[in-house]
Amino acid sequence: MLSVVSFLRGSGLVWRGLVCLGPAVAALLAGAGAGLLAERLAVIQLVEQAGPRRDVYVEGLRSELGRHETLPAVIAYSASLRQLLASPGDDALRQRANTYLEQVAAASGAAAVYVTDPQGTTQAASNWRGPASFVDMNFSYRPYFRDALTKGYGRFYGIGTTSGEPGYYFARRIAEKEGAGEDAGVAGVVVVKVSLSALEHTWAQAADRVLVSDGHGVTILSSVPDWAFRTLEPLSDGLRDRLEATRQYDRVALRALEVRRQGDAAGPEAAVLRIGGGGGPLFLAVSRTVPGTDWRLMLLTDMAPVQHARHVGWGGGAAAAALLALAGLLIHQRRRTAQAQRATRAALEQAAQDLEREVAARTAELTAANADLHRTQDRLVQAAKLAALGQLATGIAHELNQPLAALRTLSDNAAAFLARGKPERVTENLSHIAALTERMARITGQLRGFARRSDRVSDRVSEGAQAAISAPVQVSAAVGNSLSLLAEKTRRLGAQVETTVDPALCVAFDPVRLEQVLVNLLGNALDAVDGQPQRRIAVRASRNGDRVRVQVDDSGPGIAASALPHLFEPFFTTKPPGQGLGLGLVISAGIVQDHGGQIHAANRPEGGAMFTLDLPAHD
Repeated sequence: MLSVVSFLRGSGLVWRGLVCLGPAVAALLAGAGAGLLAERLAVIQLVEQAGPRRDVYVEGLRSELGRHETLPAVIAYSASLRQLLASPGDDALRQRANTYLEQVAAASGAAAVYVTDPQGTTQAASNWRGPASFVDMNFSYRPYFRDALTKGYGRFYGIGTTSGEPGYYFARRIAEKEGAGEDAGVAGVVVVKVSLSALEHTWAQAADRVLVSDGHGVTILSSVPDWAFRTLEPLSDGLRDRLEATRQYDRVALRALEVRRQGDAAGPEAAVLRIGGGGGPLFLAVSRTVPGTDWRLMLLTDMAPVQHARHVGWGGGAAAAALLALAGLLIHQRRRTAQAQRATRAALEQAAQDLEREVAARTAELTAANADLHRTQDRLVQAAKLAALGQLATGIAHELNQPLAALRTLSDNAAAFLARGKPERVTENLSHIAALTERMARITGQLRGFARRSDRVSDRVSEGAQAAISAPVQVSAAVGNSLSLLAEKTRRLGAQVETTVDPALCVAFDPVRLEQVLVNLLGNALDAVDGQPQRRIAVRASRNGDRVRVQVDDSGPGIAASALPHLFEPFFTTKPPGQGLGLGLVISAGIVQDHGGQIHAANRPEGGAMFTLDLPAHD
């Protein structure tokens, strides 16, 4: 062995081995230190989190007990109970007392309420109807009864000897005379039994594990059913004899819970426990005395997070040491890759510049295509208006023929009156002529306004810009102008048009384009009612918030179900050949959308079609 060591020393292998083992030893020490520190910090954090939750459980238990604490004192003032204790053989008094106690138990939620005579025999009870009735049972051996006789009140937790159900007992002495002091005679004792099983059930639903032990070290409440009525410490023979005499844990074999203390945690009321023997889980236990009792509530939190933190600390410390060893290698590697990164960056910058140029060229092409699309749409709009003008020409000619004939007659009459020397009649005829020419000017003005292009829409730059420059337009005025253009066709068809439009209602829309849309919808409505028994058209407008709803209804045959999905497709028409191009609704929908609105078509339940414009309101 010595010769081997001498050989290693001579060859330098020992030194090189220590150099190689150095980082591993450093990583091991760093991991151990980090693991211990992480474990300590995790325990402190766990205690800080468990403390408030423990206090919540304590206060909940205290509140549940306090809710019934004063009930025996109140019941002791009952006249029916005092009368029964004074005459225990009276069946009528006993029946009345049983009914009273039954009502008290139902109202308060108590498990049982009963009253005993001074010898401990129950005279009346809330459970008098059941098979486990306390009536005529003697409870003089119970500590709560003896304490009530001697001290005036008593408290006790135990298992019922009759019902077999555990509960907390509140007892109060009933004096022979109401309002008498402690030296007065004893008429009896009133007892209220409170079941805490509902509270245990609530605890069982939570993630925490909770147990409550009494002054004897017996777990009387627990969120884990198997932990109930188990001993935390061995019971002496004398204590077992006393418990047997009071029958506190009647018919229950008290077994040890096998709790082992593994160490102290942060704080005087915290400890690390292992429950269930050597293979049981570890818990962080934080405990506190329940005020007003000799009980101690213990909140048990799984130590798995602490163990996880320790393992993470071990790994983190070792990883930190390993990272330090790798730092040198990374620095060297970084120097080698720096040059390659610079070359890559230059290539990426060149590619980005090429991409920007390609995007700019593509954007210019799309802008030009969009401008061509807008120009084509404007031409389609103008073509549709000119087509509508052809249909309106006959009506306009008829509107102008009548005033032209009247002008001829009035001018001839004016010349005759002038020859006769009647200037006042000449003036009257000239006034009529002026009125007729004004009427003809309005007719031709409406036709001119309908036919001209709308520069604001034709030269639009975007939908958002067009919506911003739209002027307020009175809906009633646009409807009136549209109906004027269609007046002759309306009279010829004998159609009745009803308008319900508030004169103050305005929309943000181009006035010429709005009239074009309305003329198209009203013209389609007139075509729909042609030949129908009832030829009615209704135009309604209303405001809802920042939107205006314009609705055009007709009493025509309605729209076929197969045609509804295609109404707003180009060149689709339901009219006979030669009476429509199928562009009116398409162009109208485009105009409405350009102004931030929508157009919908549907059939009315009572028959006929219904077109609705949803337009932006203008305040």
